[in-house]
Amino acid sequence: MNNNSAQADHSPSSLCPWHWGWSAALALIVLVTLAFRYALPVRDGDLWFHMLYGKYFLENGTLIADHTIFSWTPTTNDTIYVTWLPDIFLYLLHKAAGLPGIFAFRYLCMLVPVVGCFLYARKLKIATHPLTWLLCLLAVLMSYTAAYEKPEILSYVFMTLLAWNWWHIRSEDEKAWRNCYLFPAIMLVWVNTHGGFVFGAVFLMLIGLGELLNTWLCPQNVLSPRLRKHLIVALLLAAITPILTPYGYHYPEQLFYELLPTPENSNFNSKIAAYSSTFTFANTFGLAMCADLAIVILLLLFLGNFKKAEWSSLLANLFFAFLYTRFYRTTFYWVPIFLFSSLHLLSHEQVLFDRIRRKRIVHKTFPVMLLAISLYLSGDAYYGAITQPEKYLWMGFGISDANPVSESQYIKKNFPKARIGNTYDQGAYLLWELWPENTVFFDARHFPYRNWSDAFFDFSHGRNVQELVRKYPCDLWCIGLSYYPVAITLLSSGEWKLAFYGRNAIVLVRRDFPLPQGTARLSDDIAEPQNMAAAIDCLSFSCHIRDWRTAKAVLDAMTAGFPYPPNRKSILWATLLYNGMHAFYAGNYQTAMGQFERMLDQPTSIRFMLTSCYHYLSSEAWRRQDDAVALAYARKAWELVPENPYSLYNMGVILWQQERSAPSTGTYGDWGKLFMEFLRTAPHDPDFDAFRPIAQAMLDGKQQGRLPLLIPPEPTLERMKDSGSNP
Repeated sequence: MNNNSAQADHSPSSLCPWHWGWSAALALIVLVTLAFRYALPVRDGDLWFHMLYGKYFLENGTLIADHTIFSWTPTTNDTIYVTWLPDIFLYLLHKAAGLPGIFAFRYLCMLVPVVGCFLYARKLKIATHPLTWLLCLLAVLMSYTAAYEKPEILSYVFMTLLAWNWWHIRSEDEKAWRNCYLFPAIMLVWVNTHGGFVFGAVFLMLIGLGELLNTWLCPQNVLSPRLRKHLIVALLLAAITPILTPYGYHYPEQLFYELLPTPENSNFNSKIAAYSSTFTFANTFGLAMCADLAIVILLLLFLGNFKKAEWSSLLANLFFAFLYTRFYRTTFYWVPIFLFSSLHLLSHEQVLFDRIRRKRIVHKTFPVMLLAISLYLSGDAYYGAITQPEKYLWMGFGISDANPVSESQYIKKNFPKARIGNTYDQGAYLLWELWPENTVFFDARHFPYRNWSDAFFDFSHGRNVQELVRKYPCDLWCIGLSYYPVAITLLSSGEWKLAFYGRNAIVLVRRDFPLPQGTARLSDDIAEPQNMAAAIDCLSFSCHIRDWRTAKAVLDAMTAGFPYPPNRKSILWATLLYNGMHAFYAGNYQTAMGQFERMLDQPTSIRFMLTSCYHYLSSEAWRRQDDAVALAYARKAWELVPENPYSLYNMGVILWQQERSAPSTGTYGDWGKLFMEFLRTAPHDPDFDAFRPIAQAMLDGKQQGRLPLLIPPEPTLERMKDSGSNP
């Protein structure tokens, strides 16, 4: 018996010339990777409003939601939203099994492609092929964007079922004619589950088009005439399923208009991070690396199996691979198509593996190489999940820091009837906890607020804060810590006061509202951070309100709780922030400057403080007539923020004074231009009005003597600028 025959005897299939133990090890890696990669808390707030909708449907005996009853701000019922089936299911599941039931459901959904991979590979007799399980591992890792506890995860399941069904049909031919009718059955459930069914419809159109192209270009790969008739009937039945919802034909009609590339649709979608390009984020969670490897493997299988390649596989992979790169939210739709088409090609692969068999060293090292690649991919995913998880998340379960758990309990207990204002991420959980006693300002549904969402997102980014607050007056604000500059702006207005804050959000109440006696002002877990980015937001707010005890506790917890090398830069940044702000508010501007200058990616508030440090130090040097040092600090302030009125005026004064003492070198521009820019841009308020005549007098040549510099007022909370203004 030759060596190849001996190797084949270890496997139940001649298609796999390696010992089954390699596949068992790789399959174990797949299961372990899935277990830890999707050990996640509730990722965002959508779960809560979906469960609330489910409760509403059951209590009111309807499948059509009234979107307007959950908010006190202007809303509209214009948008058709069909998720009644999973909404009811998620509500009942949570009612019966709580969050553990939700997490178990998420695991089951993420396990569907793995089970499908095993069943399909076993049918093709490649279940013990090592490459089968590398393909499965890539599918598990590339599905990260599907792992949400909301109807979207069922789009992933249904797409997997469609893909499995199609390649099962291609493998079995006429014996699988009944499987054709699974397509309309799946689509009927899907259209009543989630709007992602449109991608399933695209997939079905592509396989229909692919079969047509096979007739002309690859006749050896066409289905049998009898099976094609069943496929055509099934596709026609699937085509009518979009109207089989509580809304009839209006639902697909609306989706058609929403998918058009109009300026209105583009503006609406631009506000949702999930519609961003997949690779625009600093951390793509391995999606790019896995996609690159998937494309390489797919190309090798196509090239080595060119006669078996057919147009439905080609078209589906091309379209959905493009979609994978185009939108973060649509990455998972390609995963099952890549997986099952690759398995189908692998089962027919002979040329590549015949070459491997003939090269003994390559033959022996091939499964070792696949095992090494799998271990690297799994290890990289594990390390990333531990050290650099997505914002608000961690490896583990519970409710993520995107949801105001302790803050909502505070509001529920102390302000049960208050009119609530809130930022985007907080709205859905507030709805779940407080409705119907309280309604919300805005929430993650987004679409009911379409008519004024531009103003809301401007507000969330610190622009036009006071205008929106006056337009929609409320009693209380629940502001996410990631939007803390908005809270600082409201506190600086003098109309609001701090009532409570926790790991997720800040609760402000109107100045005339009495605070409850004997109630904690901080959540119990505020110094128990689970996520680095969320902890930095908490630290930043604590420093801005000068709650040094809490800030120090959070910083110490971050230092102890995030010891990994990728976290060191963030810990250093947080330490510089704490030390710099503590020194700044203590009047130690030299120390504060040194700390702030070492910070990378300074936020607006820190740039404001750093320029103030330069101005204070410049003024001090100017008073002792150390003009060179005064100029150096003034120049730093001007270079950091050239349009800042303080910088313009002070640079102008110092350069004007130098010109009186010696001929001007023209460095950093003529002092006259600086004064003209100051007069043009300085706001009309008491800080600057007294200095306008001086600047004009210098331009007119009527000013004499050594002039004082224009210095920002000493730091107090009341002097904090609106976060949308210049530092």
